[in-house]
Amino acid sequence: MTDFIRSLFESALKTNPNLEFAVVTGCLRITKESIFTGLNNLKMVSILDIGYSEQFGFTQKEVDSMLQSYNITGRQEEVKAWYDGYMFGKTEVYNPWSILMYVDSLCQDKDTEPKPYWANTSSNSIIRELIEHADNTVKQEMETLIDGGTIEKPVHEEVTYEDIYNSADNLWNFLFFTGYLKKVEQRLEDVTTYLTLGIPNLEARYIYQNTILDWFNTRIRQKEFTRLYKALQQKDTLRMEKEISQNLMETISFYDYREDYYHGFLGGLLKMMEGYTVKSNRESGRGRSDLLLLSAPYDGIAIIVEIKVSDTYAQLEEKALSALGQIEEKQYDAELRLEGYHTFIKYGISFYKKLCKVVCN
Repeated sequence: MTDFIRSLFESALKTNPNLEFAVVTGCLRITKESIFTGLNNLKMVSILDIGYSEQFGFTQKEVDSMLQSYNITGRQEEVKAWYDGYMFGKTEVYNPWSILMYVDSLCQDKDTEPKPYWANTSSNSIIRELIEHADNTVKQEMETLIDGGTIEKPVHEEVTYEDIYNSADNLWNFLFFTGYLKKVEQRLEDVTTYLTLGIPNLEARYIYQNTILDWFNTRIRQKEFTRLYKALQQKDTLRMEKEISQNLMETISFYDYREDYYHGFLGGLLKMMEGYTVKSNRESGRGRSDLLLLSAPYDGIAIIVEIKVSDTYAQLEEKALSALGQIEEKQYDAELRLEGYHTFIKYGISFYKKLCKVVCN
């Protein structure tokens, strides 16, 4: 294949009398495959260069003109938040495909909401592989990015596909050159260029979040949770704390540790517990319990879980006891007794970042 591509490029680009000039595009430079042998005087232009920077996407002026031409008003900030943010050279540009698709949709329906159009044109496999190969440092950096923060990495424009998995830095470089990250700042230290990187817009953040959810759900299905399930049924709170915290450490969170994040996380761990059906936010008594695990009616066992989030590590036990007290106060077991359940296990679980405290009645 290398011989074929080399011959093709030489014939089409060097000895072709009908060609004025040609543009060859790609995400990464081709530096080690020798397909340009015999073809010299190439001008390399990367997204860090100033030349042609406005040709990579639409500028703010062009987007404003487009919206005005199609009589679309009041959507400028929304469009900017979703599709702007890419920095090529010193020019900030919009994702051209996404903005065109969104304007086309708005022309048909003025109430159309923004969508991740670019996400549907790519498999996004590079993000999945980055996450699956991630160590704790990479996971923390990923959380920082999704939370709106930035990370600093050395940039290597000569990275090729075969180098991607040699180090985590190469993967970050690939994410930058393929548009999943944007340049916020740039500095030179000795002979190395360092970039401060961030997620460019809401569309790209959507890709990160949904890829992470898919990855986590896949991992959940592959793991063995027998020890957690056994501890849950035997009221072994110390084992439960260890198992839940260990799994939290393996996840990448992006909801700022809100209660709904822990609710979904714990529900995901428990949903495959054999012999039980998981109910979420089911109305019972004088309120809604966070999670219910119901056995078959003839067994008559109900496990009630209430979740709280602690502001500090020191508050973990207090919050867990508060959650347990809420189960009793709001009588979450009342309607279940009418349905024939007679054995109840009640848990109050509090979370602080990636640690938890479990108390039981």
